[in-house]
Amino acid sequence: MADPRRSRSAARGLGRGRPLTAPVGAGRLVRLLTDRFAADAASLWTDEDTVEFSVPPERILATLETLRDDPEFAFSYLTDEAAVDYGVGVRFEVVYHLYSTEHPAWLRVRMPVDRDDPVAPSVTGLWEGAMFHEREMYDMMGIRFTGNRDLRRIFMSPDYRSFPQRRDFLLPDDAADSPAAGVNPVERPETWDLERLTTPENPS
Repeated sequence: MADPRRSRSAARGLGRGRPLTAPVGAGRLVRLLTDRFAADAASLWTDEDTVEFSVPPERILATLETLRDDPEFAFSYLTDEAAVDYGVGVRFEVVYHLYSTEHPAWLRVRMPVDRDDPVAPSVTGLWEGAMFHEREMYDMMGIRFTGNRDLRRIFMSPDYRSFPQRRDFLLPDDAADSPAAGVNPVERPETWDLERLTTPENPS
C-alpha cells in the first residue's frame, strides 16, 4: 500500500508546516478505511495523531454511521464539527473530528460544501449534540443543514444578516459591498432606538 503521508511541501500548502509522520499503531485504521471506503481512500493521509480522509456530501451520512456503529471502527464520539472557508471563489468544508477507544489515532472526516449554495446534510440523527455545532456554522458561515430541527442563530441576533467568519465578510462600514450581506442597521450602535428600552417601570 502506498505511503499515505503527505510530503512536507504538500503539507505546507495546506497550512501544516510541521513534518508529518504516521501515528503509532494507526496502520490498522488506515487499512480498514482503505478497504471499506475505497472510493474515498485516495484522499487519506495522516499526521502525528490523526488519520484523515474526505467524503462527498451524498455519502457522508452513510460513512459516518458506519464509522460510529461498526465495531471495527467504533468512532462513537463526535468531539467537534466545524467549518472551513478556503477563500472567495473556492469551497467551504465541514470537518468532523471523531474519537474511538479502539484506535490510537483521531479520525478527521472532511466534506466539501458548495460555496454558492452552502447546503449540507445534518448529522443530528447520528449525534444529537451536533445541533449546536451546526447552529454555529449556520450563524458564522451561512451553511444550511437539512434535517437540523432547530437551525437558527446561536451567537448573533436573529435579525443579523451576515456571516462573520466567511472570508468575504467585510466590516460594517463596507457591509453594503460584501457578498456576505453585511450587518442589519439595527445592529449599528448609532442607530439604536434607546427609547424603546425605557419603560415607566424601568426609567433611565
